Amino acid sequence: MLSVALLSQNLKAYIMKTPITILFVFIVNCLLAQTNYGTPTNEALPEKLQNLKKEIVVQNFPKIIDPIKIKGSYYWKHNTLLFSKESSIKIIELGAYLFYNGKWHLRKSYSLKNLDKNFGTKRQKLLQAQPYTWNNNWRIGKQLYGGWAMWYFIGINENGEKICGYEKIHTTSNLIK
Repeated sequence: MLSVALLSQNLKAYIMKTPITILFVFIVNCLLAQTNYGTPTNEALPEKLQNLKKEIVVQNFPKIIDPIKIKGSYYWKHNTLLFSKESSIKIIELGAYLFYNGKWHLRKSYSLKNLDKNFGTKRQKLLQAQPYTWNNNWRIGKQLYGGWAMWYFIGINENGEKICGYEKIHTTSNLIK
């Protein structure tokens, strides 16, 4: 009978320690895993863009995007423009980087079909001096936080050279009310 009572006490102590241990591990993990979003200044471009001539104009409007809350989600509403002054360009890659911990990290590369659908291009081609705009290029999320991203586009110009275009975009946590 004594061993059953002792076992019961040990079991109660274990049950109480387990949630406290889990909570402690969770808190320590959160403190150690904090992401430093920071602000990009003169950090190196991602490797795939470093040696390419910047011939594609990429612009986001507005430059600083404050979120609005709609039905439980946050929306950072903006648009993105593509433009080529020099020549027609065949886009071969597009995507976005996020800036954190002092450098750019690839967020996602997108399907080329998305370019035609979102920007209104045909067969991923930018005609010279023709603006292409994605009017609803919105960031949507359940969490309210700001940060920096960079859209990038890689293409081939009429001379057969591999070229690029990119533009930073700043999202804030300053909720529009």
